[in-house]
Amino acid sequence: MRSLAISLAVFFVLNGCSTTQVVTGEVGPELKPDVFCQVLQTPDPLLMGVWDGYFVREKGESNPDNNYVKYTLVKQGDQYALHFFRTWKRGRKKVDEWKNWTINGSEITGEAQFGVRIFVQDGGVYFTMRGLEEPARLSRVQ
Repeated sequence: MRSLAISLAVFFVLNGCSTTQVVTGEVGPELKPDVFCQVLQTPDPLLMGVWDGYFVREKGESNPDNNYVKYTLVKQGDQYALHFFRTWKRGRKKVDEWKNWTINGSEITGEAQFGVRIFVQDGGVYFTMRGLEEPARLSRVQ
């Protein structure tokens, strides 16, 4: 029992108490895209579907900024639509909208000023942005 309590404590410390974040960003069939991506090259099939992950942007050793990111890439007719959801500052800030980002094969790029990039590498899907030292590996949402 003691080891379970210690394991849970370590889990919450390492995850920055991410349970306080609001995680939604659901895209159901009732939501229709109002914006479509610019496609330079058809997306790698691995990028399709729903992907999510967590990462930390350091704002000083005592002030980590836990982030959650989720995207859904779907094809409608001959167009591709990407719904993007992200929370930061313990869920107090969020983005939850369809994006007109650029798809170029194994890479999706977003707003240049934020350096947003989703890409395929070594059989995995990754997310990066300005201020993030290492790309965050995403997981497929079932």
